[in-house]
Amino acid sequence: MKSPVPKATSSTLCKNRGTIVAGPRRGPAAARHHSGVGVRILQAPRVSVLLPVWNGEAFLEQAMESILRQTLSSFELIVIDDGSTDRTAAIAEEFASRDTRVRVLRRLHEGFSGTLNAGIAAARGEYVARMDADDISLPERLQKQVAYLDAHPECVAIGAWIEVVNETGRHVGLKTFVTTHDEISAVLLRGVSPMAHPTVVARRDALRAVGGYDARCYPSEDLDLWFRLGESGELANLGEALLKHRRHKAAIGVREREKMKAMALAICNDARTKHGLRPRRGTPILAGTDADAQYHFECARTALIAGSHLTAVRHAAATIAAEPNRLYGYATLFACAVPRPLLRFLFELRARFR
Repeated sequence: MKSPVPKATSSTLCKNRGTIVAGPRRGPAAARHHSGVGVRILQAPRVSVLLPVWNGEAFLEQAMESILRQTLSSFELIVIDDGSTDRTAAIAEEFASRDTRVRVLRRLHEGFSGTLNAGIAAARGEYVARMDADDISLPERLQKQVAYLDAHPECVAIGAWIEVVNETGRHVGLKTFVTTHDEISAVLLRGVSPMAHPTVVARRDALRAVGGYDARCYPSEDLDLWFRLGESGELANLGEALLKHRRHKAAIGVREREKMKAMALAICNDARTKHGLRPRRGTPILAGTDADAQYHFECARTALIAGSHLTAVRHAAATIAAEPNRLYGYATLFACAVPRPLLRFLFELRARFR
């Protein structure tokens, strides 16, 4: 049974009116609270942007600023602080004190899925947009995705392509995704996420109807969610980059890559069994034990697929320098010398037979 989205509860506003700390209201305080926010409830935003964060002070300001600069004006930004011990809460509260569109939901540390489910429960918008604390949304992102959802009522979630950048914001490569529902469904059954999680905007009611995120599927809970949403409506991606996705050593996709791959395979095979398809075997994971080497390997891999040859070579060389006794850095450097058409063919061949 899927983990349900927690029920929304009334809340206590701190001195900073944008900060929410979970707790019931009773008596006169409740009356004052409801009379004070009645107008805001009637004027619910079109989009609720969920930004879950745990100890994300390094890039949080840039992420929040990129949302507050959106060309779409009707939105709320809900920062869900998952028990951070750094300056995350202070940064978010400072933004909330200056901009009434920002709400800060502070919680005890529970993890990614629970944090997002709390955000879904608190969302007032018709649409729920995802945002990570280390990424940057381009100014027209929400406007373009909302326009698509408005024009396609059969679509329950829309993603977009991403520009991958490194820790300093330097371009690594463009990461593209298939765009139609049928293409997305086919990729899902290969155990690969066909939507960039931090780019997705979904219908709030659809998210609640399928039960939100399932914590048992960490760290591939997004893949599990796409399968369930795809059964209730269509999925799509816009064929343009609308977000700068930051690759860095602390990112889940870097430090949890092996666990993510194994969970994705389990989710995929469960779905394939339901569709009467044979399970996939998976492939060996090229991975190291050194954080620097793993970070540079991921950057080299992204750049190689995107055709950013010099960037791929630079990161492949850095992978070898960080972990010279393992072969995956040398294999990546060798792949940089393979003509791109042949490389794409080999990637497709590998995916087909795994």
